[in-house]
Amino acid sequence: MRRPLLWALCLAGTVLARDACAQSALGPEFQVNTYTTSYQYSAAISSDSAGNFVVVWHSYAQDGSDRGIFARKYLASGTPVGSSEFRVNAYTTGAQKFPSVASDASGGFVVAWQSNTQDGDSYGIFARRYDAAGTPGPEFQVNTYTTNYQGDPTVARNAAGNFVVAWTSVGQDLSITGLVARRYDAAGVAQGGEFQVNTYTPSVQAGASAAMDAAGNFVVAWSSVYQDGSSGGIFARRYNSAGVAQGVEFQVNSYTTGAQGRPSISMAGDGRFVVVWDDYDGQDGSLDGSFGRRYDASGVAQGPQFRVNSYTTSSQQFPVVAMAADGRFLVTWASFGQDGDSKGAFARAFDAAGVPQGVEFQVNTFTPSNQGFPVAAPQPAGRFVVVWNSDGEDGSQYGVFGRRVAFDALFQDGFESGDLSRWSTAATDGGDLVVSGPAAMKFTSAGLAGLVDDTASLYVEDDTPVDENRYRARFYVDTNGFDPGESGGAHRTRTFIVFEEAPTRRLAAIVIKRLGSVYSVMGRARLDDDSQADTGFFDIGPGGHVIELDWRQSSGPDANDGSFQLWIDGVSRSTLVNLDNSRSAVDFVRLGALSVKATASGTLFWDEFESRRFSYIGP
Repeated sequence: MRRPLLWALCLAGTVLARDACAQSALGPEFQVNTYTTSYQYSAAISSDSAGNFVVVWHSYAQDGSDRGIFARKYLASGTPVGSSEFRVNAYTTGAQKFPSVASDASGGFVVAWQSNTQDGDSYGIFARRYDAAGTPGPEFQVNTYTTNYQGDPTVARNAAGNFVVAWTSVGQDLSITGLVARRYDAAGVAQGGEFQVNTYTPSVQAGASAAMDAAGNFVVAWSSVYQDGSSGGIFARRYNSAGVAQGVEFQVNSYTTGAQGRPSISMAGDGRFVVVWDDYDGQDGSLDGSFGRRYDASGVAQGPQFRVNSYTTSSQQFPVVAMAADGRFLVTWASFGQDGDSKGAFARAFDAAGVPQGVEFQVNTFTPSNQGFPVAAPQPAGRFVVVWNSDGEDGSQYGVFGRRVAFDALFQDGFESGDLSRWSTAATDGGDLVVSGPAAMKFTSAGLAGLVDDTASLYVEDDTPVDENRYRARFYVDTNGFDPGESGGAHRTRTFIVFEEAPTRRLAAIVIKRLGSVYSVMGRARLDDDSQADTGFFDIGPGGHVIELDWRQSSGPDANDGSFQLWIDGVSRSTLVNLDNSRSAVDFVRLGALSVKATASGTLFWDEFESRRFSYIGP
């Protein structure tokens, strides 16, 4: 379960204050394309439920004729599958460009693109399905109306593999351009013909973006000229899983001065969705800005529109949103001058309630010239993969680059709800471990109480971590007169253990000791040879105390750069450095009374458990 060292990089690459480090990079940026002649551009990305992802783009002359569609698969860790990209389009005459990609839960994916003259007249929409192993089916034509231009496709897919393709069509709605879509089942069988999405048809409706929930319900968003009473607005329309429109389109933007365009939409499995767009007329006080709006599964707006970018100098444009299964989302965009050169790739994370998790952060580390059009895909446990176009970085015009990033926050205990529902599992020994008012600490209403009356371990378990190379946790504990078993010669009880999952292996622990009437706390880290490094014991008085630990995995065998730091009541008490602990990463943790001895007795209290990846939590 080793991965590259988790570098805690925020903004310019330095760990900053708590709010500024709400999201950070998981290692360096990486080059996606191996073919570098001329340019590789217009990247898109999609991920499956395990976090494995596929990146697609168009590449000039690589297929022997103008632009062609290429793709590359990756494991969730960022390890590429295969030595290079593969061509998606079978038909190579003329240009095939502007791909879109969507994945199902198992890793199967579908790519859609526009192809010149293949449908007999200008551009048409084509697609190709791949199974989870990357084996392709034949490419197929999506549009049945072929007069003039059909282009700029977007594809959305649910976990079961059903998908919808939407695109811009010239003249089909008897005006300039309109939006058309077509549905497919998981086997790639069309579910009826194509259908018009927009009901308002004067002038231009273009730039579709589509998203689908777990049940197959979907939403299409687009920009429409003059429909909001000004030069451009953002509109969307909801459909159920049978493709039945749930009313006419609705206006997303509430600010209507000037033009709003280039929408992007993303959806959680339960149907919640977010739309973001580009405001072209200075709504943020300076040229382009990026804005968004949240909706529940019924299409009810969850508050007014909001500004995404906090840095407003010059232009922040081309926003794209990626929403995780739990409703958290990441917005990416290109910002002029913010990285010290021309365009840079920036992102900002939001929780499921739409609260920004700090300010935006810079994704690209290579800054000469332009790094633009960033897009992202979610991975489990608050991770995302961002890819973008970078000018000159691969040695020849534009190439495609990527970087994995993550939310700082991992987990909070949820004891205030009165139960243990937020935890992955619990060992309560028939009710000896309960949420309790008397266990509350730090002005909360409820904490966790554990009655030790036999040798059964009592614990709550959090499985949120996934192969974490760095892990921080903070909790309050009150020994409350607990006896670890002194009469039988036992003085110690583990109260917190950090584990690897497969094989199950302890990586770190917090140990409580009582000797006579004096309690003390120790931190412990396991090394690759299964020996242990201990901080030593530090005395604590009666009552509640806050314990925090920061565990870091070594970057590789014999690199000896792992560490473990222990805080007690907000004071750093010990730091273990030069640890050889690259063998395992964090997969789950347990809080409670663990490794209980036969003569142990009494009640322990815990409260305010929180875990993060990067930043100090504090009392």
